[in-house]
Amino acid sequence: MSSVSQSHGTGLTAAQIAAVRAPLSRASLLPATVYSDPEIFRLEKERIFARTWLPVCHISQIREPGSFVSRQLAGEAIMALRGREGEIRVMSNVCRHRNTTLVDGEGQCKGNRIICPYHGWTYGLDGQLLAAPFMDQAEDFARREIKLPEFRHEVWHGFVFVNFDADAQSLAEQMVEFEPLVAPYRYEDMEAFEMRRSTVPWNWKISLENFSEAYHQPWVHTNTAEKGFPAALAEYLDANGPYSAFFLPEEKGEHIKTFTPPHADMPDAFLRRVMVFNVYPYMHALTDPATPIFLDFNIKNENEHELVWHVLLPKGSSQKPDILDDVKLFGSFIEPVLLEDISVCTGVGRGVQSRFVTQGRLSHMEKPLHQFHNWWLDHMLVENSERIAAE
Repeated sequence: MSSVSQSHGTGLTAAQIAAVRAPLSRASLLPATVYSDPEIFRLEKERIFARTWLPVCHISQIREPGSFVSRQLAGEAIMALRGREGEIRVMSNVCRHRNTTLVDGEGQCKGNRIICPYHGWTYGLDGQLLAAPFMDQAEDFARREIKLPEFRHEVWHGFVFVNFDADAQSLAEQMVEFEPLVAPYRYEDMEAFEMRRSTVPWNWKISLENFSEAYHQPWVHTNTAEKGFPAALAEYLDANGPYSAFFLPEEKGEHIKTFTPPHADMPDAFLRRVMVFNVYPYMHALTDPATPIFLDFNIKNENEHELVWHVLLPKGSSQKPDILDDVKLFGSFIEPVLLEDISVCTGVGRGVQSRFVTQGRLSHMEKPLHQFHNWWLDHMLVENSERIAAE
């Protein structure tokens, strides 16, 4: 048993793994060490972030040719940008000369060129090197053979995802059974606006898990989310793919009052409930019938990440002169709930550092955690699986 445990390098024992793998009614949580161990985080970068579909941006954030969003994902500096013909590319954001990052944040490439701020090397929107000043005396310098690496990407309901693994299964193929629950919202026909960002001192999984269940609502959100959407009414869904989801119906079964009107052909059932879902490893969304919000993660290390909240509003909203006031107003409704979540997650972040914690048991209202933990094990134990198969 010990040799099997050591072969995947996580430090988890066979008994700990079996406790997580048990059916929900008998299952336990992941051990606390996976939320604080630097070696676990190193393995996550290698086995999860480098091999699964990571969210980059919403298509509305790269609307025009030359517009870009840059990110630091799994230690890789990347950028998503819109090409001259409207195509989307996800490429390395590192100059092929002296390795500096080419763009920062999000914005527009001047003259539809990517110009290195260090030595002026200039690339086209397809990543091809177009100019390299003062390289005329460099022997065998083949400018036309130099190009920024491009990575696999998919657009899923308006969200751009990237995968650094060229052999990974398509995200769309993995999400087929979830399609009927997502398609009616038409995220692809909306525009993203940042509401809030903050850096928090705990492991990224703590945040994802907190937002994945309504179990905590009666105690944490007593006077906010619990009013109108009681946790006891939550419906947790089965999942056959890298996702989890649950519904929170309006307490009286009535249509939900929304910040903006839903589109005209939204199915009636969707008008009466909120849906909360994750696409693993860390895309998170909470969506009412008209104003979805999604959470993005900038993961820095095992004990720190940045949370960035966006709201999706109807297409054309960016043209409204007072749109930022609208976003601020909407954010003011959400802010009290987020502050309550931050408070309890701070406590969890401290607690997982204890030497005396054991694997807690799961409630049926924590079904998404059970799903996520088993997905996490599927990927983190992959080295063990490969070695057993080879033997």
